[in-house]
Amino acid sequence: MRLSVVLLIVILWEPAQSQESYLQAVKHFEYNADVPLDIKEISAQDRPGVKVHDITYASPKGGVVPAYLVVPSREGRFAAILWGHWMMPKSPTANRSEFLDEAVALASAGVVSLLIDAPPVRPGFKEDPDPLSSQGSDIAAQEVIDLRRGLDLLVSRKDVDGKRIAYIGHSYGAQCGSILDAVDKRPAAFVFMGNPVSVREFILSSDSPEAIEFRKSLPIDKIKQYLNANSWADPGTYVSHLGPAPALFEYATQDEFVPVAQAQHYFEMSSGPKEIRFYDATHALNFEARYDRYQFLRKRLGLEALASNTLEKIPATR
Repeated sequence: MRLSVVLLIVILWEPAQSQESYLQAVKHFEYNADVPLDIKEISAQDRPGVKVHDITYASPKGGVVPAYLVVPSREGRFAAILWGHWMMPKSPTANRSEFLDEAVALASAGVVSLLIDAPPVRPGFKEDPDPLSSQGSDIAAQEVIDLRRGLDLLVSRKDVDGKRIAYIGHSYGAQCGSILDAVDKRPAAFVFMGNPVSVREFILSSDSPEAIEFRKSLPIDKIKQYLNANSWADPGTYVSHLGPAPALFEYATQDEFVPVAQAQHYFEMSSGPKEIRFYDATHALNFEARYDRYQFLRKRLGLEALASNTLEKIPATR
């Protein structure tokens, strides 16, 4: 999968002349919230203390959104988490399954989870071979809108406390999640894993092999035209519009995609209550990051305590 889809776009803090204003940019992520979600259950699986529903709901951009809905078996009014996965090439968890075990574990702490498949891993997706096409940005718009509809779904449930909903996104999911943070103020907290960074900054100045290859493959003026035209889909455009929900940024010091300096730069420029942590890990992150995000959300969402070793039993992301 090419760079502009995998990192979705990973753009400088100073806006280019052709960049749209914030109010113009956010229009790309508007949708009709009155259209029915058309939720359909494909199957359901009982696990100890939790039920996992395999569902779909309608995407305002066409087609359906495949998702897992993980619900505690007991009655109650629970916190909720909306999850956005990474898209690591060749990874068996480059889809909604990435966080399924974690969501099942957190159900015992009183959490309803919704885990969606991003557009590029849905049936029928075809990658545009043109690296400067609008496909990457169009996918970002669909992902953010589908996440917003996911919030609609969670808020509509009687067993969910609409004031205690968080978003967790990894890599691609963090890139789109930072835009979600800027355009939808319903979540009470955000966790960004292994991203976001400015796409413009990444492509034009990063020493990442992917960025270097991209710069070598195309004339620099064509690349800048592309970045300017698609700045509305870049997390860098929204860096001053994050919050007021608190955010935890989790980055890896051995990340093969995201340089530490650019991660730190994005964090420093971002608005809203925030904290950052770096881990001695690769882009997949590690158990320490999982434990920290649980503790972060336990405080913000009022989660129940987990049984000893619950998080340790979750397989590492690969």
